[in-house]
Amino acid sequence: MKFYNYTLVDQKICQLAATIETNILSYINPINLDEEKENFFNTLNKKEQYNPNFNYVAKNPIYKYYSKNITLPVFKNEMNELFKEIGSDSLGLIFERKLLDLFDRIELIKSVGTENFSENSQGYYGEITSNARKYAQEIISKKIEPKENTLTFEESKKIMESALHERKLKYKVIEKKTPGSKVSVNIRTKEIMISKKAQLSKMDLSRLIAHEIEGHIYRYENGCTQPYKIFSRGLSKETLKTEEGIAVYIEQQEEINIDEQLKQYAGRIIAIQTAKKHSFFETFEEMNKYFNKEESFNLTLRAKRGTFNQEKGGAFYKDSLYLQGYLEIKEFTKDRNLKELYYGRYSINDAPLVFDVDGLIKPKYFPKVKK
Repeated sequence: MKFYNYTLVDQKICQLAATIETNILSYINPINLDEEKENFFNTLNKKEQYNPNFNYVAKNPIYKYYSKNITLPVFKNEMNELFKEIGSDSLGLIFERKLLDLFDRIELIKSVGTENFSENSQGYYGEITSNARKYAQEIISKKIEPKENTLTFEESKKIMESALHERKLKYKVIEKKTPGSKVSVNIRTKEIMISKKAQLSKMDLSRLIAHEIEGHIYRYENGCTQPYKIFSRGLSKETLKTEEGIAVYIEQQEEINIDEQLKQYAGRIIAIQTAKKHSFFETFEEMNKYFNKEESFNLTLRAKRGTFNQEKGGAFYKDSLYLQGYLEIKEFTKDRNLKELYYGRYSINDAPLVFDVDGLIKPKYFPKVKK
């Protein structure tokens, strides 16, 4: 029987992942967003159509495989060699799933701003299910009362810092300068980023604490304690759907801003469904049936960013994971406990393999939900 040095394999795969993995949002968020948003609304006020012409940041020099040289084959060769070092046991299958994720991620990142991006995005994040589309359509027509008690950036920062201190988590809260979501987390640098432009209420902050800390940070921190580093990195490309699904599930279980945020998640599904066949302006018009102009623009931006030509169809599918993941977690918790998914960062589909791995450490952090 062959002996597999999985500690070494884990180290090699995590080193590769650190080089290949990147926050794709840093590449698909337009660098000329403010200018193009102003152009869009100025034209809209004249009752004319305008499709933005987005520019994207130059690709990171570390990803030399964007040009024609030997680096991409070197990465792929290293990963192919690693396949020879893993067996068919549960831990070996976990490493295999991660390697396949890295191959797919390379192709997705390479295609940002090209004609292949929408198709690669759909392939990576998955098609939207009919169940999710139906659920989104039911939610999106709800009338939501506008929120009040908007906080300043400093007030939001203070509340978030207090929540982190209470949970004994050493994360920094800083200003978010990139477009997209109002709040995001970089678990690698241990930073929570809040946009100064965000209009956040106290209820918003409570929801974000549940979503970002109990949904994302807890799983990462638990993964860091495991004998294999891969548990903090994510075991497969389906990990993100489960991760976002858990975060939304916690929001709903704790009854924080339920209707308003669910409508946003539903809007993301409808925006992607529309964007894949329609232009930026046409997608905006569809979203404006259900949301105000600012929200409609932001939902359209999230669905169209990274695509080749805003005058044509094409969508970025990541935002479909929130509602779809939530529906999967709701189904999972009918006869299982959410805590089973807190030994690190992995998907529902990975769970059977995870519990077959010897030496796992009992999680330190769990959300407040009952099940």
